[in-house]
Amino acid sequence: MKKILPSMAAFGVVGSLASAFYLGQINEFSFDQVTVKFCPQTANKNFPYAQKSQTNLDLKYCRYRRRLLKEVWESEQYKAAIPLSKQTFSIQEFKGDNSGGVWLLLAPVLAGSAYLSWANKCQIDYDDKFKQLEDLKSYFKLTTVSARNEREFKATAINQSWDTQRVKSGQISIDAVQDRLVKQAEVHDRSHTSTVKQFDLNDSHIDKTIAENKLAAAEAIKKLDKINKLVDTKVADQVPANEQLKNSLIDALENYEGGWLWYLVESFTAIIIHGKAGSYKSYTAAAIALLKHYLIDAKVESICDIDFDQNKNDSWKFLVPMEPSIYGQGIDWESYNEGFIAAIDRSKVRTLKDKPIVSIWDELTNAKGQFDNAQNVVPFVIATPRKRNEHCILISHNLTQDCLGGCTGMSEPIKTQTYRLNLKTTPQGKPLFKGILEGLVDNDGNELEEHKISLPGWLRPEIIYGHFNGKPIKFDD
Repeated sequence: MKKILPSMAAFGVVGSLASAFYLGQINEFSFDQVTVKFCPQTANKNFPYAQKSQTNLDLKYCRYRRRLLKEVWESEQYKAAIPLSKQTFSIQEFKGDNSGGVWLLLAPVLAGSAYLSWANKCQIDYDDKFKQLEDLKSYFKLTTVSARNEREFKATAINQSWDTQRVKSGQISIDAVQDRLVKQAEVHDRSHTSTVKQFDLNDSHIDKTIAENKLAAAEAIKKLDKINKLVDTKVADQVPANEQLKNSLIDALENYEGGWLWYLVESFTAIIIHGKAGSYKSYTAAAIALLKHYLIDAKVESICDIDFDQNKNDSWKFLVPMEPSIYGQGIDWESYNEGFIAAIDRSKVRTLKDKPIVSIWDELTNAKGQFDNAQNVVPFVIATPRKRNEHCILISHNLTQDCLGGCTGMSEPIKTQTYRLNLKTTPQGKPLFKGILEGLVDNDGNELEEHKISLPGWLRPEIIYGHFNGKPIKFDD
């Protein structure tokens, strides 16, 4: 079989090439044809020399047969203004042979058989080489064991021979030889006994370890059950405590610098946080998102940030465990665009009755022209956020339309339908935790003047997270 496979592969290759390049070629006999002879009848039928006249006509015209494509003959023969009768022509039809194209089907079949034959041959070769290697390994093992046994046998035979010679020469007595053999047997027996005991000792240590592990596991399960019961009890007791934590934080927000922070947390109005690099923009956005989550039960739905890999362990550290959808990770603007499309899709089904959600749109500074919907982000965000119950936070370096995705004609809507928080930095690019807030309105809906604000020391993501996780904020301090 192994010898036949290469021949089969070669035959398949040659046959497929022949089928593709020779057997399947179309020739002139592939089409239906007709042969036509023009044999006009003499008009002198009633004259005595009619036979001679017809013979002359036949010699002149009817000796020649012309070959045409049947299709051409059928389409052209009746186009004459005065067509000749059928009796004037002698016609023979020849069917074309189109079977040559069928041979083309053999090409892939023969090529496939060639491939399979060669692959089978290679597999047989591999199996043969592997078997030879295994046989060689077994041979070396057997040879090594045999050589070692032979050496031991020869050593024993030589020692016995020397002992016999020494007894004959009187160098040692038979009793001494027998005594040595007895001692060697005793050492061998004791070695065997010691080895068996060592195995038993190891087994006992293993059994002891297994028993200790089972005991420790049982004790751990008991302790875990107690802890779970304590945790359940503590959680049940903490429900009122959590309400107290929420109330204390809300009071602090309402009483801090006129309550501007509470307006940002409670309101549907989109928030645009802008400022230079290092002004604490992303951390402030994360802190506000956490406040919305804990105080108005808003789910952090999505984070669109092309620098997510750098921010996930810093500014977004306490938002990531809430499992928001991440878009733009790895400087992927197409993914950022998918975040916008997802927001559009959910806006089609969400209403004010749905649970509030928070979406964060970071790095809008460089979004212009990076994806098709860059200029549509701001118009969508500030349009009817109340109807879809979505709280949006946008982050940029500047408040210009170019730095907000390249939106156009949005100056007035941005001014009237957003909060704009401008955070400041030191000359060294470090956060001052101060800034200017625009967008606050009075009871009549009129926009108030720019407010200089400062960020409280407890407006930090880690501190807000700790407030609800065992480290309540001491606002008096």
